[in-house]
Amino acid sequence: DPNAQDDIITTELHLPVGRPILFKMRSQDVLHSAYMPHFRAQMNCVPGMITQFAFTPTITTEEMRLNPEIYDKVSNINKIRNEKSIKLQAKGEEPLDRYEFDYLLLCNKICGKSHYNMQMKIIVETEDNYNEWLKEQRLFKNSLVQN
Repeated sequence: DPNAQDDIITTELHLPVGRPILFKMRSQDVLHSAYMPHFRAQMNCVPGMITQFAFTPTITTEEMRLNPEIYDKVSNINKIRNEKSIKLQAKGEEPLDRYEFDYLLLCNKICGKSHYNMQMKIIVETEDNYNEWLKEQRLFKNSLVQN
């Protein structure tokens, strides 16, 4: 929609599996690089310019979590985190949270002091789950205060 009437603001990016997705990116400040390692996709986000790329997600997040290779990697990470947590708790500190596989969108350019916080979870889900999630979202235009 060229007039942004269907825009939503979210902290997670939801994508329907099997549907072609077109990402259009731009930056409002400095050069960034939108990197989605599990999709082998990266695009520079340039101030004053729109860049774009397309892909079709083929495996849901839940399916990926059940993939034996991913499952083994996550189990190994959690074993290491558990060992670290035991040491932390012995010192009276909080244990680490268990790790769970998620697709991620990261910034891959050192762009300033908040660079390392620039990441977002991507959830690839069935069309039905995506539509259910979408129905629950508030449109940005409806969140603006009108005078």
